[in-house]
Amino acid sequence: MICVTCKISEPEPGLTTVTLERNGAIIVFKDVPARICPNCGEKYFDTDITNRLLAQAQDAIAKGTEFEVVRLQAA
Repeated sequence: MICVTCKISEPEPGLTTVTLERNGAIIVFKDVPARICPNCGEKYFDTDITNRLLAQAQDAIAKGTEFEVVRLQAA
């Protein structure tokens, strides 16, 4: 697949950092698997990864977390 943003390169497997903000809480996930465009840096996440990020963020918010930095937990 060609990157939909720059339309130049094909995204390659890699790891990235994702920051999610909701209801005043900030959750930073490190080492998140993604396909990353080497030209423009656009990131693409599989549905499974997206669902895991959202579930872990919701759990952290439910526990009252305001700011947290975590590595994405393995499935």
